[in-house]
Amino acid sequence: MAARKSRWGPPPAGAAPGPAGDKGASTSRRTPTPTPSSNARRHPAAPLARNPASPAAAIRAPPPAQAETPPPPQYGFNNLDRRTMLLADGTVRTYFALPPDYPFEPAPFPPPAHLPPHAGPDAWPPHHPQFPPHDAKRKHHADPDEGFSSSRYPKQPRFEAPPQVPPPVDRQAVRKAFLKYSKMLNESAAQKRSYLEGGRVPCLPCGRSSKDFADVHGLVMHAYNPPNADSFVDHLGLHKALCVLMGWDYTKAPDNSKAYQSLPPDLVRASREDLIMWPPTVIIRNTAYGRKKDGRSEGLGNKEMDKKIAELGFAGGKSKSLYGKEGHLGQTLIKFASNPAGLKEAERLAEFLERQDHGRVGWSRVQATHSLDPDTSPLLVETDNRGEKKRILYGYLAISSDLDELDSDSRKRATLKSRNEFDPSD
Repeated sequence: MAARKSRWGPPPAGAAPGPAGDKGASTSRRTPTPTPSSNARRHPAAPLARNPASPAAAIRAPPPAQAETPPPPQYGFNNLDRRTMLLADGTVRTYFALPPDYPFEPAPFPPPAHLPPHAGPDAWPPHHPQFPPHDAKRKHHADPDEGFSSSRYPKQPRFEAPPQVPPPVDRQAVRKAFLKYSKMLNESAAQKRSYLEGGRVPCLPCGRSSKDFADVHGLVMHAYNPPNADSFVDHLGLHKALCVLMGWDYTKAPDNSKAYQSLPPDLVRASREDLIMWPPTVIIRNTAYGRKKDGRSEGLGNKEMDKKIAELGFAGGKSKSLYGKEGHLGQTLIKFASNPAGLKEAERLAEFLERQDHGRVGWSRVQATHSLDPDTSPLLVETDNRGEKKRILYGYLAISSDLDELDSDSRKRATLKSRNEFDPSD
């Protein structure tokens, strides 16, 4: 029996090849080459073999991949672990966190811009403190059935700015600022009343940028700890001026305490009377003696007052009677020379009136009695040996608290000086 010829197998032995023009013989005797499509259908997982020597394969082949440095590790949502946390009400909440073994490296501190380029890492910050290591693992509030712990990288140490060192105190500049703000606080009666009676007050050195403080204590704290070095002298001057105005001890630091406000009354009076008006001035009271036909008040004029002061034995003073809308105000200023001799003469006149109980305290007693008749009261009028009535003069050396009682021109031209720090060479 003849062997069955295979369609794909080789021809049997002894079989002659067919002629070139015989298509049937050549088809039956030729070994067909499998096409790529048929091979893929029969074996889908097998890759298609290519001849590397083929020119077309060389053109279609991608270039060989070059070795590249892998990018630094980055974490995203896929790197987070889902964890649970047991709340106090018994509910369980889930949250996401990095795994404990995640290779996270902190970024180093950048050097400040003011360091030179050659400054090494040890140049900043100076005297770097050694911080204790943090615990690598910290317990979280979680389900007690799920005992786990998570690692937490310690926070970077925070370096606080060093405390500002106040500039050296120029005592002469602070003294000038103190006298300046003492005058500003006493020039206006309404402004002085707002400080003495409480309420919201502004900071004079800060000007328009100042906020209103709840009380004078808050302003004193602000003035004692100025916001910047540029206004350091002005704020210290205001601090002392406020303490003198309120009768507080400016030599004690506030330090969030009000102990500096307990100053004995005699020291309060001494600190206020130390600030005298310059040029030296004596304020004479009760110089009005009647009214004219038009209802306006009349009193002693400048020439009459100069004559009276000379009769008392004091020379060198110039009188200035003060007038208002209703006429003579019953007040006269005796200004002396702006030198040590003028100050000495003004003090002699004030002491002379004080010995007669006609000084500042005596005038305060007169003002406290509102039912006095200015024409008949023995505190205001006296009768001489000839039966003539004369006005009883009261007077005292003008200090800073008397500025609001002066006329606008005298108040504008006046300055303040300290009697204790008075320099005869000025």
